[in-house]
Amino acid sequence: MVPTDSRVDFLARLLDVAALRHDVIAQNVANVNTPGYHRQEVQFEEFLSKALDGGKGLLEVKPQVITDPVATARNDGNTVDIEMEMAQLAKNSLLYKVYTQILATQLGHMRSAISGH
Repeated sequence: MVPTDSRVDFLARLLDVAALRHDVIAQNVANVNTPGYHRQEVQFEEFLSKALDGGKGLLEVKPQVITDPVATARNDGNTVDIEMEMAQLAKNSLLYKVYTQILATQLGHMRSAISGH
């Protein structure tokens, strides 16, 4: 079992990653009509999975913003697919809300333990 403070720190990290991912998606959407623009994405879950398998500390895992290596370019060289970006934005927003609710619950439990209720 992960100590409570580590859970809070890890949830805070997940919120930071979701915020970064939101910024990257927003940048992709803003550049949907920019010729030659290459779609960016955030890699984190793969690194997290490897850290869990390797016994590394979860808080050591850092997200990376990379250029999408498999995105298909249009005639103008742009690789942004607006429908995919909107789907990614909806998914990321949902994850952010879930992480927020879990963190709020965790902090509520801590508050109850401290106050003795």
